[in-house]
Amino acid sequence: MRALATKWGFEYLGPRAPNFWGVRSFPKTRLSLPASFPRIGYPVGEIRQAWNVMEGQQNGVPVLIFDGVVGERTYCTIVACHTQQNPFGDASPGRVIQSGGWTVLCRARYLQIPWAVGIQRLDDYVNKLCGLGLRA
Repeated sequence: MRALATKWGFEYLGPRAPNFWGVRSFPKTRLSLPASFPRIGYPVGEIRQAWNVMEGQQNGVPVLIFDGVVGERTYCTIVACHTQQNPFGDASPGRVIQSGGWTVLCRARYLQIPWAVGIQRLDDYVNKLCGLGLRA
């Protein structure tokens, strides 16, 4: 994840991902997300934990990406941009939420692994953001 943040010119804020079996014992992290970022409204509840947090800009639009826990124990990856436009299109099996000026793709994983979107798919999402001429 650090390499992807560097590739895109994003800042990797961490913390690093827990090991595969250690998520339940992974310490609760303070969610240092932008105040306007929606923490509720996801498929199964509110964001409880976050790791692999990275942020940056694409075409002047703030972008935030992280893995985390939504609700009691559903792992997800969040890809968000601070814009009213939906750059994700039909993101099935993800879910797009628009709230507080943010467009958020929440991709939940129900197999209980601590990451929900592979590196290549994340790269594809950010490349899509680059090519859309988004405006904040």
